[in-house]
Amino acid sequence: MEKKKFWTYENKITIIFFFVIGFVFFDRLAINYLIPFMQGDFPLTNTQIGLASAALALTWSIAGPLGGLLSDKVKSKKTVLAIFILLFSAISLLHGLVASFAMLFILRLIMGIAEGPIIPITQSVIAMESSENRRGFNTGFTMNTANALFGSLLAPIIIVALASKFDWHTAFYLTIIPGAILALVVLKFMRNPVKLEEEQQQLEKAKVKVSYKEVLKHRNIWLSVVIFSLFMSALMAFSIYTPTYLVTVKGFTPGTMSMVMAAFGAGYAIFGLLIPALSDKIGRKVTYTVFSTLSILLPMVILYVQSVPLLMASVFILAAGPSVGSIVMSAIPVESVPFKFAGIAVGLTIGIGELFGGFLTPILSGIAGDTFGLQAVLFISAGAATVAFLCSFFLIETLPSKMAKQQEQAAEATVPVQP
Repeated sequence: MEKKKFWTYENKITIIFFFVIGFVFFDRLAINYLIPFMQGDFPLTNTQIGLASAALALTWSIAGPLGGLLSDKVKSKKTVLAIFILLFSAISLLHGLVASFAMLFILRLIMGIAEGPIIPITQSVIAMESSENRRGFNTGFTMNTANALFGSLLAPIIIVALASKFDWHTAFYLTIIPGAILALVVLKFMRNPVKLEEEQQQLEKAKVKVSYKEVLKHRNIWLSVVIFSLFMSALMAFSIYTPTYLVTVKGFTPGTMSMVMAAFGAGYAIFGLLIPALSDKIGRKVTYTVFSTLSILLPMVILYVQSVPLLMASVFILAAGPSVGSIVMSAIPVESVPFKFAGIAVGLTIGIGELFGGFLTPILSGIAGDTFGLQAVLFISAGAATVAFLCSFFLIETLPSKMAKQQEQAAEATVPVQP
């Protein structure tokens, strides 16, 4: 029996996009770890820090759908992707020249425009290039695991080390190097999706026309938008304010708080790979519905569990809840529409989710925290997760193997019984 080669195009593009998406989050979150160094040169208030974060999320939410639409229109997706990678890397380098909040705010706005299209393009392409029995695994690996590994684990270690060894300016300058390398790798190894070309030929042969308007009417697309927006709201409220709650309300030391959050990050990285892979076996809808319940419990253990070891174990396990994000963000939208509209389907889902989760939620949660106490933010997180869970019951299953089986059963049911 001939052994199946590991270095297939599917594996190759999955690994490339793992590093591309990882670098996006590495670059996006780098400023969080450099702000203490930057404040030595010019002061930043807490409000200004929050506005800088919100600025990027706002333009990201706009650029995501537009970038997805652009990628659906152009013939060479790899050229568009490489341009955006180089663009956001160059803007990251320019952060090293920042000398005022105004300049920082403008650069964060531009950064969101450059980074926003990258996730819709990569996630739609990876979904098209994946085997039907590996689409969940590949999207989870490139999105969840890359995000957790590069953004939460490697970024604080590498960025702080560079800033300490040199200065914060140099830390920003050096980000151009991996960006340039990844852009060249994309140009060399990425191809236009074969499934996209095959589908286009089939549609032309059958004289079938599908419009963007029809795509946007699909129940799964709008449900994905709503669910992912709620998912992002729950995750961002939890991630942004839990560290402060643990230190200021529960009285944990910063070291203990970091251990708890590290346990969550480790769980997110591991389950972010395993849970989407499970959806390749049992279905997208059931996987999301079952495991999303853990996102409801996640903020609750922060509120009510006092034992540090038990809290660390709990957040590690409950991190399986947020791990379903890639399913509703990319797998379900892509499998719900023709591949030629995959970019806009994913871009719309991410863009609106970023608007609510990345832009509005931090602001509104902060107001709620100031008015009612930080525990209110954790209840907001649990509430958003609950509504997302309830909405998931209305999703239509999209796993190809399940859909094929249902079609076979329906066909058998219509065959007349011979007397």
